Amino acid sequence: MSEIPFSAAIFDLDGTLLDSLWVWRQVDVDFFAARGLDVPEDYARAVQSFSFREAAAYTVRRFGLNETPEAVMDEWMRMTAAVYAQRVNLKPGALAYLRALKRAGVKLAVATANRRELFVPTLERCGALSLFDAIATSAETGDNAKSDGVLFRLAAKRAGVAPEACAVFEDTLEGVKGAKRAGMRAYAVRDSASEHHREEIAALADGVIDTFDEMARFHALPEPGRCAIFTARCDGDPARAYAPQPGDFVLCADGGWEIARQMGVAPDLVIGDFDSSDAPRDAETVRVPREKDDTDTMLCLKRGLDMGYDDFLLVGGFGGRADHTLANFQALRYAARHGARAAMCDGLSWATVVENGAVRVPSNVVGTDAPVVLSVFALSDACRGVRIRGAKWEMEDGALDSAFPLGVSNEFAAPEALISVREGALLVMVVGS
Repeated sequence: MSEIPFSAAIFDLDGTLLDSLWVWRQVDVDFFAARGLDVPEDYARAVQSFSFREAAAYTVRRFGLNETPEAVMDEWMRMTAAVYAQRVNLKPGALAYLRALKRAGVKLAVATANRRELFVPTLERCGALSLFDAIATSAETGDNAKSDGVLFRLAAKRAGVAPEACAVFEDTLEGVKGAKRAGMRAYAVRDSASEHHREEIAALADGVIDTFDEMARFHALPEPGRCAIFTARCDGDPARAYAPQPGDFVLCADGGWEIARQMGVAPDLVIGDFDSSDAPRDAETVRVPREKDDTDTMLCLKRGLDMGYDDFLLVGGFGGRADHTLANFQALRYAARHGARAAMCDGLSWATVVENGAVRVPSNVVGTDAPVVLSVFALSDACRGVRIRGAKWEMEDGALDSAFPLGVSNEFAAPEALISVREGALLVMVVGS
């Protein structure tokens, strides 16, 4: 398998990275219905390759609307803003692929005809926004279609990579044509809206995929890596909390570097305001102000996410001030909300957060075979579809409420417990008895 054959990856959004074309189909229905019209069968295809402004101008012109393109665009924005912010998601495998490219050192860029006001909240909610090194929109290139390649060249320039070292990911024929005219590789992501150009796209593109998982056919990807974050406090045994793995990237939050050094672990980066310790003299350090919104641990977590990691172990984090422990629980939920796995362990206690998903918890997760307590708490106001298996008191399609600790002090009845939630966020804890 060859290495990654490009230094920057430029992504279209709608239909490529985002599963969002269903939004525009509904917008078409509602927009025309408000004017007493049906959506013409050829309308979606006609505007598919247009920029936002071109689509609005075409709509006004074709249907003789007594409105300006600006008014049409404003209406489209109002109709879609809430849906993008709350319901549009990334396509299957997209986030994992973006993070894999980031870990491999590939620059990432967006090149889209969409408006920032729509896609920025979506990318932020999905945990992808901070991965991108550059963003370019058609509004910045005269609101023209992508087929001339100008938008892709702008994205490459902002990413600091020559066009010939870039790859473009697109779902439309015009987008693929623009990528090739810009002198770039082009990978086509199949979408039903472009089915009528299927053969033409396949003939022109360097590769065609249905999901981003299939990019493994075209190049190798870095092995999944883990980011270990040493917090400034570890009441238990850090050697039981952290077993080094090959390829671990080690971040230390403030005085956490001293705990790492005591274990013989060299930090890759230390971040903190150093109110709990002196800064190390022989490690790369980022000093931050004491007055800030993020805790030092949260800054480490965000740095790891920005580097493309999606598997985190926080070493320590329990004990001391209760507000610090609670802040670390919130950091675990931040990771879960951004599509990452994160656990916290100090050798005495272990915790993770699962949101709209599932987690397997070994009974010896704190590093001992001694009896432990398993507890499950609702972090959301209400958690629905809760399942607990492998425990003394099991639950099937149950509900937990944040105002009542129903899930406290359970026990393992098997080597591991399976805990899942259909809707909501659960804090899962294992505590040595």
